[in-house]
Amino acid sequence: MENFRNFSRLNFQAKLEVINNGRPIPELKDLLQQQKNITRPFQTEWYQKKEWLCGCATNNRLYCFPCLLFSTTDNVWTTGFSDLKYLSRGLNKHEKSLAHIHNLIAFKTFGTPRIDADLNEQRRLEIREHNAKVKENREILKHLIDTTIHLAKLELAFRGNNEGANSYNRGNYVESVYFRAESNENLANHLETSTVFSGLLNRVQNDLIEAVSDVIREDIKREIDAATFVAVEVDETTDVTNKCQISVILRYVMSSEGTFEVKEAFLGFDEVIDRRAPAIANYVFGVLEKYNCFEKLVAQTYDGAAVMASDLNGVQAKIKEKIPEATFIHCYAHELNLVLSNSAKCIPECTGFFAKLEKLCSFFSHSTKRAHLLADVVKKRLPRAEPTRWSTNSKLVQTVNMYQTDLRAMFNIISEHEAEWDGDTLLLADGFDLWLSKASTCFLLMVYEEILLKTDILFRILQNRVMDIGFCCDQIRDTMSFLQRQREDFDAFYERFEEKRVRLALTENQRGKDPIKDIRRKLFYNILDNVTVQMKARFDHFDELAFLSLVDCTKLKEISENFDDTKLLALSKYGKHFDFLRLKCDLVGLYSTESVRNECKSPLELLNFVAENDLLKGLPEAFKLFKLVLTIPATTASVEQSFSALKRIKKHSRNRTDQGRLSSLALLSIEMPRLLQLKETNQEHFYNEVIEKFVLKDRRMDFIYK
Repeated sequence: MENFRNFSRLNFQAKLEVINNGRPIPELKDLLQQQKNITRPFQTEWYQKKEWLCGCATNNRLYCFPCLLFSTTDNVWTTGFSDLKYLSRGLNKHEKSLAHIHNLIAFKTFGTPRIDADLNEQRRLEIREHNAKVKENREILKHLIDTTIHLAKLELAFRGNNEGANSYNRGNYVESVYFRAESNENLANHLETSTVFSGLLNRVQNDLIEAVSDVIREDIKREIDAATFVAVEVDETTDVTNKCQISVILRYVMSSEGTFEVKEAFLGFDEVIDRRAPAIANYVFGVLEKYNCFEKLVAQTYDGAAVMASDLNGVQAKIKEKIPEATFIHCYAHELNLVLSNSAKCIPECTGFFAKLEKLCSFFSHSTKRAHLLADVVKKRLPRAEPTRWSTNSKLVQTVNMYQTDLRAMFNIISEHEAEWDGDTLLLADGFDLWLSKASTCFLLMVYEEILLKTDILFRILQNRVMDIGFCCDQIRDTMSFLQRQREDFDAFYERFEEKRVRLALTENQRGKDPIKDIRRKLFYNILDNVTVQMKARFDHFDELAFLSLVDCTKLKEISENFDDTKLLALSKYGKHFDFLRLKCDLVGLYSTESVRNECKSPLELLNFVAENDLLKGLPEAFKLFKLVLTIPATTASVEQSFSALKRIKKHSRNRTDQGRLSSLALLSIEMPRLLQLKETNQEHFYNEVIEKFVLKDRRMDFIYK
């Protein structure tokens, strides 16, 4: 009955559907008439006698169907008739009433041909006035949408501590709306006169944020629906309120105006209470099902934690049980970080070396007086080393190696002015000066500077979220080759070290009977061998990715002339996606073309060459292979970048942000380029989409045209 009572609020098509569905005529077995010792139920024959009569089994009452839909006032036949004793008299009296006759005419003539709108001048006037008001309201709402996007872009808090009319700072959202009103008369008039919907309430702010984020999610879903393959990247972190937040990113290849590109779409944050592998795996399955990409999943990437990466009961194993072709890629950037960290821990000299480097850095960071002296004498700050990011040690090693003499001079200044410094500072300064004066320290600085300079380049490549995995694998092999060449070049390295040792007059403390050069040679080999062994152990799955060599753009001619069929075996897990015989023909034919070998230097360029030259139907299997290779990620860098946004949005001063608002704000921030592109491409369409999402909420202001 509630749906019928809201009939006047429906649009024309919805009203027509209600009328076409007809009146409800249930049996109403519980509607009874008590007369002496006889109980008589309602007789369904009355429905046949009165074509306007209907009933409701839930309320156990009778109604007039036309009056229920079109009446503007209440009577017993719109609220429900239940006294069967007087049913006959009530029916006859009602159908003779003027209100019933008017409602019956409106019911019979509705939609033939829209007499209620086309022939009634008053109705047409009401519609025009309504639509004019809707247009005005939508213009006001556009200003509120723009304010929401602006604050989300800058990652600013929306609300203030005091949003009252007498407050000097009512929060960024309210103040921004009033600032816009200074240059917009319509908005200013709305804020001054509105009594129903000002657009400033916290609930309205949340709904606007959610509406804009829903438009972004729908755009992501449209792209994923059009994608051939999808990879998932998952990671979790703890926010400022100690809640576990999980972040999911989907990677795919999509076409924009005829040009293909690799996209990584952030889907939002969700709080995770159960951090065990089955629960996280079920969460990932839910995301895949929501975005309809269960059958498209070809790869999964995590940071390597046991709950994620374990071959037995980890998330990746749970995913593979249902999707065997979902290749697990342990984030290469995390792998490289572990390589450097573990290799240093295996060697006592290196463990002590990096521990002292960290203490040297904290020596200045814990005292502003020391930091000022460092700036005055050395004129260079020491970069802070992060234990979870070994790439940061590179800058610290380089800085200390470059400014070794200046640092010692600064420590001597501290020692010469004992009265100006406390005992701890004097003691530490002497210790650091002694440590920097040793040749062994200089030796390790030089060894690790050369290693870290090379691994720094590899880190930057691995943390590029759009880099294809084949190129990353090539760079890893190149880094291992570099380490091997360094091992074979010890004598040249030692000459450079000796020259610096003599120039800086560093002390040489020889222990044992072996020549110092032999001792250092052994340490040099030990360091390089440890790094190399760790890299080989952690990057041991290249055989599983052997098919990547099929898109090696440095060997296109070699592949076309001497095609290695065994490389296709590595693609067997993706057998449902490929016709291998046709794939071989496509690749040989494409790679034997000279223009392809000259112009294409990456899988993405190969993909775009096929697309730009209208070869999608001519080379379908090669086209799919290029997209597969580009879809497989090598890193979870994008997921980690989302955690940076989390820390900016949910900080100590904004720790009460609820989960839905947090996820939507993060989506707006991280996917801001997509949001701005949607707005710039078709501004009016964008606003209409956001407004349609917004008005799904219970609104007391008209935003829908009649």
